[in-house]
Amino acid sequence: MTAEGNDKSSEEPGFTFSDKRRVDPNTGEVRPEADAQSASAEAGEEPTADANAEQAAAADASDLGVDIPSDASGLEDIEPEAEPEPGSEAAGYLADLKRINAEYAAYRMRADRERERAALGGTIKVVEALIPVLDEVKLARDNGDVSGPFETHVNKLIESLNKVGVEQYGEVGDEFDPNIHEALMQQASDEVENPTLFLVMQPGYRIGERIIRAARVGVQQPED
Repeated sequence: MTAEGNDKSSEEPGFTFSDKRRVDPNTGEVRPEADAQSASAEAGEEPTADANAEQAAAADASDLGVDIPSDASGLEDIEPEAEPEPGSEAAGYLADLKRINAEYAAYRMRADRERERAALGGTIKVVEALIPVLDEVKLARDNGDVSGPFETHVNKLIESLNKVGVEQYGEVGDEFDPNIHEALMQQASDEVENPTLFLVMQPGYRIGERIIRAARVGVQQPED
């Protein structure tokens, strides 16, 4: 065998790279090329901030092996790919993807509604458990027994209910509405033109349009 045949490794291209670091990692000294660049920079004008940014970006891209074109303005003019032809395999995949996206969107909407419904149901249960206490507070207020520290606690309780959307309603002088009021007594009166509350025995509670308990009231009806 000839020496030319034995030395096949010399014909194969080897892997090479350029070390562009300014400081030599072995000696810790600044390389001559970096000194020359520094000297040229001192002799001429200082590079602008934009130039420094471009050089830094180019250096980062070169480290990653990415070539950045000098003019990238044309990238915005690239049109999106056209829809696949009907009946093709790609069209089938696209239809499946759209169907899955629609099913997921519908699932999220159902999950949000269920979560809101569960939160509302929990709030209603808490308010229903507190209604006897709230009725006692109403009677105490009507009798003038709510004062001092007790009044502070009562106000905090009502404010806490308001924060979660619970509203207490039913005041003397309100117009009677059978959808939100429960009439426990009625009497005729020539002082009203429409059915009007003249007595609120127990206030009502609601969250938005949802009635937790209708207000129990006395109603004055206009005389014929």
